[in-house]
Amino acid sequence: MSTEQAAEARNIYTLDMSRRQRWLAGTLYAAALVASVAVAVDTARPGLWGLIPIVVYAGLALLGVDIVLATLGAVVTAAVLAHLTPAAMGPVVMKSMGTLIALLGVIILLGAGLGEVLKRTGVADYLVVNVVRRVGVRTPTRAQLGVMLACTLLATALGTLAGSVAIVAPIVIPLLAALGFSAPATAAMFFFSGLAGLTLSPFAPITASIYGAAKVSWLDYVLTAGGPTAAVMFGVGFFAARWNQRRTAETHAYPPERAVDFDTVRPPDGSGRAAAAFLATFAVLVVYSGLTKAGATFVPIALIILVVATGAAARLPVGELLAAVYAGASRLLGIFFLFFLLAVLFTLIDGLGVYDGVAELFQLSTLAPYLFCVVVAVIGWLGIAGAAAAQVVLVNQVFGPLAATLGIPPAAWTVVLLSTAQTDGLGPFPNPDMIGQMGLAESRSLRWQLLTSYLVLVPVLVLYAILLAVYT
Repeated sequence: MSTEQAAEARNIYTLDMSRRQRWLAGTLYAAALVASVAVAVDTARPGLWGLIPIVVYAGLALLGVDIVLATLGAVVTAAVLAHLTPAAMGPVVMKSMGTLIALLGVIILLGAGLGEVLKRTGVADYLVVNVVRRVGVRTPTRAQLGVMLACTLLATALGTLAGSVAIVAPIVIPLLAALGFSAPATAAMFFFSGLAGLTLSPFAPITASIYGAAKVSWLDYVLTAGGPTAAVMFGVGFFAARWNQRRTAETHAYPPERAVDFDTVRPPDGSGRAAAAFLATFAVLVVYSGLTKAGATFVPIALIILVVATGAAARLPVGELLAAVYAGASRLLGIFFLFFLLAVLFTLIDGLGVYDGVAELFQLSTLAPYLFCVVVAVIGWLGIAGAAAAQVVLVNQVFGPLAATLGIPPAAWTVVLLSTAQTDGLGPFPNPDMIGQMGLAESRSLRWQLLTSYLVLVPVLVLYAILLAVYT
């Protein structure tokens, strides 16, 4: 994330706001705009006052303002601080389009388009049904393992949490209902296995932002940080979901009418050929990416190749293939605008020279490498869940130069960036990814979702501490 993406035609970053929240948001923005004008009139270099746009961005988002609108407000304050006229904003926008954060917006649109292609060609149904069947559905434990593996596989392939689970959920919930699983336990298994897949995905915006910012290959990322983290999330998450199930089976069970015999579920005819082509192409692209050490800039090309290969194998007419891509991408157009505006915002803030004084102010340069990494990871943990990829880029811009000066190895910095992206998704507070999985699993128990997440959060934090100790 993560930021992460919604599978439905709605913006998951838009929250219901109370009158008090709207008043606070308006007051905060008015105060920030007045402060920005005052600083701009007083000095050409705002110094640490240049953090006003970041405070506005975080404050408005936390108050429930649509995060695209919150980002636009932050851009305006940054432009004021930079003394930019509307005409002078043009070159800034052009420069922003060549940044990693702008590329992530393109990756999100293409990933959503690929997801829609997999749905329309039946590849998604074929993969889910066959993974679950091969693992077995005769016992609850085997069925849970099959469902979690299916979620991990699709999240790895699509690079999205909500989008992949949205495909799996309607197929497997009737099976889980028949086996007596509760909605909170189902939400937990969706959440942890989807996060594990997202953490491994070579084409997810979050992972692309991490190995792109750390300047390592995807394979190096997996070996040093992504693989161990995904293993802990999946392994501990499996038992945490079982713990949840034992405590909620009687009180939060699915209605009996939701149950169905899984043997009657059949993927669409002809979907096997397209699924084979998709998996083969995906494997080739992953191997190619590892051998060539291709970075984040390769991801859009890989997604386009996957779309073409899957559509061709399914014998989908070009017009229908493009229509599927357009339909999938259109659902996340708001998120693309978010990353477009974030690219402009980060370019403006970088030009203000704000980052130069941040590390010195908190004397981070005096810390030992291990302690420096821990402090930065904790700062990232306090970020905004739901905009994880952008958060990675921001943390790297702020602290990356100092990390290089301190001699922080790429492996350790990769762990730091991963922790800033994924830790807040597990807690301690509710976030869009967590709530999204509850909705897909038809669970209304935030309490059980949080308690189960804490069981996974602690081992993940311990893992990060161990990895940083090893790498630094």
